[in-house]
Formats: sequence, C-alpha cells, structure tokens
Amino acid sequence: MSNFDEQDLNHVIWTQPSIDHHAHHLLNREAALNPDMTTRAPLGAIVSANYDSSDNIEQTIPVRWAMCQLHEHYESCNYRCDDFKYSWDELQARHDRFVREDYGGLIEASLKGTHVLFLDDPIPEEVEDLIPSSGYDSFTTVPTKRIAHIEGMAAAQILEMVRSEPRPDETVWSNFRQRFQNALREAMEDPKVVAFKTDICHRTGLDVDPYPSDDATLGVSLLRVLDSGTTRSGFQVNDKPLCDWLVQQTLQAISYSRREPAKPLHFETGLEPGFYFAGGEANLVRANPAFLQPLIAKYPQVPIVLLHAAYPYTREAVYLAHICNNVYLDLSVVFPKVSQGGQEKVLRECLDVLPPTRLLWSSGGREQPESYYLATYQFRKVLALVLWCYVKNLDLTIKAAGDAAVGILFGNANKLYGLGFDTPVLREFTEGIEHRANRFG
Repeated sequence: MSNFDEQDLNHVIWTQPSIDHHAHHLLNREAALNPDMTTRAPLGAIVSANYDSSDNIEQTIPVRWAMCQLHEHYESCNYRCDDFKYSWDELQARHDRFVREDYGGLIEASLKGTHVLFLDDPIPEEVEDLIPSSGYDSFTTVPTKRIAHIEGMAAAQILEMVRSEPRPDETVWSNFRQRFQNALREAMEDPKVVAFKTDICHRTGLDVDPYPSDDATLGVSLLRVLDSGTTRSGFQVNDKPLCDWLVQQTLQAISYSRREPAKPLHFETGLEPGFYFAGGEANLVRANPAFLQPLIAKYPQVPIVLLHAAYPYTREAVYLAHICNNVYLDLSVVFPKVSQGGQEKVLRECLDVLPPTRLLWSSGGREQPESYYLATYQFRKVLALVLWCYVKNLDLTIKAAGDAAVGILFGNANKLYGLGFDTPVLREFTEGIEHRANRFG
C-alpha cells in the first residue's frame, strides 16, 4: 500500500462527524469557576472527581500523555504560552483562564466534529451546576437527545412519593411501583429519549436475577431504601431486590414496546480506571458482564449496550456480544483513562471476533470540556493505527477499513437508535479507493 492510501484512511477517520451516543453534562460557567471544581481541572477529565493526590496519579502514562494533548488543544484555541513547562499547575491556569474569558469557545473546540450528543440524566443534586440539554445545541449539528437513567428515575419517584399524601388503600410498595411504571412509560413515549441506562454495576452488581422477587420482598427492600435518606438528602437506591426489579421492569417495558427499533438499555460494565485511582467502593468481581448472560438470554429482542468495553473485562464482554446478537459494545472511558498501548489492545480485542457493526463510539465526557476532546482525539488516533495495521496485514481492504471507521463513529449508532440521519460519506474517498480494493481481495 502507498502512503496515499494511509492518508486517505486517516482523512476519513479525522473528518468523519460522530454520534456521541453516551456522555454526561458539562459544568456551567459558574460551577466551573468554583474553587472546589477548579482545583481538579483539567485533571478531572482523565481521572475520577474524588481522586487522592497522594496516589501519584500525575505519574501515570495516561495522565502524562494527556498533558501533551491538552497543551496542543489550548494552543489550537489560541491560548498560547511560549514558556509552557508541561505542569498541571500551568494546565490548570490555562483551563481557568479559558473558563473565565471564553468558556463557550472551549466547549466549541472540545465538541468539534460531534453531530449529536446523547446525554445521561444528571442526578437531581447536580442539576443546578450543569449546562441544561438545550445548551449544547449550538455546538452540534442536531439537537441533544436524552438517556433516561432508571435509578435516577426511581430516586425521583421515591422523593415525590414521600412528599405526597399517602392513600389509605395503597401500600408503600404498590404506590412506588405504579409511579415508576408510569415514569417508565412516559420515557418510552418521549421522542427525546433514545435509550435507558442503568448503573446497577456500581450499586449491587451485574449478577441481576432474571426473575423478580415477590411483592413482600420488594416492599422490604424499598423500606430499606427509605431508611437510607430523607427528603433533604435524597435516597440511595442501592438495595439488591429493588435494583434488580428496576432493570427487570425496564427490559420488560422495552420488550413490550411496539417502537421500531426498540430503545436500547445501556449497562455500566467493568470499572473505569478512575475507580482504581480513587479507591472506589464498587465491587470488581460483580462488575463482570458475564453475570448478565442469563438476563440477556431472557430478553433476546432487547438491544443491550455494554458501556466502557467492560474494562477490564473486555474479552468477556466481546464474547458475550459474540454469542448474543442483541449486544453491542461501547468504547468510552478507555479513552482517555488507559494508556495508548492499552487502548490499542482493547480495540483489537473488540475486533477479534466481532464485526465492526457491533461497536459504538462515545466520549463518556463529563463536567469538563477537555474530557470530550481527549476522548475524541485519542480514539481517532488509535482507530487509525489499528485499522491501518489490519490493512497492511491484508486483513481488511482499504475500503472495508474506511467503512468500519464510518460505522463505529456514526453509522452503527444511527441504525441502532433509528435516527435516520444521512450518513456523511466522503465520496472522494470511496471513489478514490474503489478501483484499488480488488487488489486486496
């Protein structure tokens, strides 16, 4: 292959608009200027928000790699610094200056190339610090879509129930059950909601019982949740029978829905590296997506998306998707929280036995605009390296590699969610390589 062919493939990967199918809200300008927030910016784009400075995070390879890229990002936004020393203090100062003087410009530069965002519902206590969904539409081609967070929905219904007058002919459990089912139905019918999401992985684990507990058990489980909080503090939805029931109800509602295509359910899987850095409490063993096999088998018609490539359980997630045609793998968080070598390994493992049509790109960005930029930049870089290697080894034609890139970044999500967008096809690339493709099978 000539260098021209590689440049053509790179051109597709670096200019193809993306559907960011799972991300989180950014801090608004006031919150981003809060001293509690600025002390961890922009490091929070790479590690979890509650990292411990004693963990020497700044010495890790992912963080060191990101430092160089953030420097280049700020330079491209015309915030130059000739004596830049590649220190986090300097990066933090430049981030803070951007937020004060041109926060919109920083967001625009970080979301460049994003066709549409799907944003996970924020938890109620965070809403006032975040940019609302409509605030992103000037930075993307298409208005933002919503991912309904089922545990968040449950917590909201519990809070509303507690604040309401009880009905004498109704138990606490039956009251909540009806409220949650109504909320689920509304989300199912809402055209702005494109998917549902559960983080049961970090609450009670992925060993979800395919079958619900009896009402008595669920009622006791709900009472334990009610005992966990107050109307002021909110309620922690982290009791296993109830959490399992929320997932079961969502899968059942999706399977009964007549909508085509069905709205997928996103599962948080694995433990993102930020949990390791922060010494998180989530259970590593129960974060393995292999636990989901019996549940997925019960609902073969429901699209399931395993978020974050289930890192560090990527191989288990890949094989689960291999044997279950309704399972898709999301590639977020590995970029930028793992080293480049680790990222290449994850992407290769995903392509070992899965067709590229089952892979979905998302940034997993949250709070800080740089989290979007780093994820996008690193993913496109690694995607180009891995796909070109396959072309050199004659595993893929140049056209197949280009099609895979367009699919992962845009087409696969477009089809899965039934968005109906016209896929931006780079005609000159397709026509330019078509006559050469036959040379490689």
